[in-house]
Amino acid sequence: MIHMPKDIWFGVHAPPEGRNFADVKRICLAAEEAGFDLFTMTDHMMNMRNPNGAGNHPLECWTTLGGLAAVTSRIMLGPLVSCYGFRRPTVLAKIATTVDIISGGRLIFGIGAGWHEDEFKGFMGEFPSSKERLEGLSETVEICKSMFSKDRTTYHGKMYDVNNVLNSPQPVQKPIPIMVGGSGEKVTLKIAAKHADISHLFAANVDELEHKLSVLRKHCETVGREYSTLRKATAMNMESGQTPNTTEKMVETIEEYKKRGISLITFRFSNLEDLQRFSKDIITRF
Repeated sequence: MIHMPKDIWFGVHAPPEGRNFADVKRICLAAEEAGFDLFTMTDHMMNMRNPNGAGNHPLECWTTLGGLAAVTSRIMLGPLVSCYGFRRPTVLAKIATTVDIISGGRLIFGIGAGWHEDEFKGFMGEFPSSKERLEGLSETVEICKSMFSKDRTTYHGKMYDVNNVLNSPQPVQKPIPIMVGGSGEKVTLKIAAKHADISHLFAANVDELEHKLSVLRKHCETVGREYSTLRKATAMNMESGQTPNTTEKMVETIEEYKKRGISLITFRFSNLEDLQRFSKDIITRF
């Protein structure tokens, strides 16, 4: 996995809805210059707020990440998160490998089950059940994990069969770190416990976060995983007005998250000025 001596990483998350490549590149380069560790974007085919409307539909995630990989030099890049169902696992692993190579080994492979019915039906022709989506996520993680570390992979599951597929050239990272996104307590967190390098949780407050982490810890015990070897992540939306409104309160909140084991926080910002101010006032404190 990417070696980062810091005990907490800071990320910038920028959904691509309504943005052209120049916009996304500008945000990513600003995040890199400001000292953030990770830049992420969503993997959607439609504008989530108005999927059937005429405008503000996003660029495709992985081709955009490939473009960003070519114009950045330090910041880690990844989807938060890629939908397992939009690409066959073998193809997705090849795409991710290519982005890792273009970036010189800076990809975080974010992956999730997907959730948007209109999007699935429009682009994939059907909306699988929750059970099928979670099975697809689990098998996709296993297939990609193997392809990231082996030249050839064979896998036989309920949803996918892979017969001696070649993934060459191999990624720069051996292997690419996997980030499972989602907070589903029965299945998603168990997949993260078993296979992920990073578990990216979504929680409305510290109490909910503590509960999700306790569930994750139990899953680690069940699958025989040392809990401390799994990096825990969460998100904060600086656009919402619900986050701490002073520097000291924000520092206190981040310290509270750190005490609970969070070592990656991804942030959404309203504008570049807020992003730069956060770097100056907050990141320098850590």
